[in-house]
Amino acid sequence: MKRKMAKMVLLGSAACALLAGPMTGSAAAATQITMTVGNTVIAATLDDSATTRDFIKSLPVTMKMTRWGHREYYGKVANRLSEDAPKRNRFANGDVAYWAPGGSFAVFFNDTGNTSLSDLIVMGKVTSDLKAFDALDESVDMRIEVAK
Repeated sequence: MKRKMAKMVLLGSAACALLAGPMTGSAAAATQITMTVGNTVIAATLDDSATTRDFIKSLPVTMKMTRWGHREYYGKVANRLSEDAPKRNRFANGDVAYWAPGGSFAVFFNDTGNTSLSDLIVMGKVTSDLKAFDALDESVDMRIEVAK
């Protein structure tokens, strides 16, 4: 009886996997990163895109990040990233993005109603509590690296 139950569970799992289809895009190649300022460690997940792959190649990096309007931290990337990814004109809390016109890496933590920003390439999402950004200074050195 136990063997039959185990076979049914395995077959059921296989059927679910077949119905779901192959993993593609961000689910297939998500990359975990950490953003560290002093003792504060903020986790995020990056989706798979040409922009994200370029960004990951630059890691680890320590970047000067500046708070903008109590809604984001941004800093210049050393080298321009690919813009071969969908662009948006809005952001959401927790978005980790590349702002193509300014060549800037940005992390959005406080949507205050003004979420408009042209040519934004969202690379992923913060998975830590966004309140961690509230305690950071106006200008910080942020260490960004692939999570261990």
